[in-house]
Amino acid sequence: MKKVRVAVNGYGVIGKRISDAVALQDDMELVGIADVVTDWRINAGIKNNLPVFAFENDTLEKMKSSGIDAKGTLDDLIKNVDLVDC
Repeated sequence: MKKVRVAVNGYGVIGKRISDAVALQDDMELVGIADVVTDWRINAGIKNNLPVFAFENDTLEKMKSSGIDAKGTLDDLIKNVDLVDC
């Protein structure tokens, strides 16, 4: 069975819950999370070993300068998923 590849845009209260729910589904794969922040919210995703993406290029630079190993931007993430939760 092919899994539906999901991205979560925004890793706040709702995004965390959606990410957790997707991870529990046998037919879904959480490909990554994207956000604009570089604080404790995105670090919670990092602690859960989730691939992190920046909302856009300016945020990507902020993440990298904050020591966050962002994989790219939301545009990069969207290219590799079937569904985006916003």
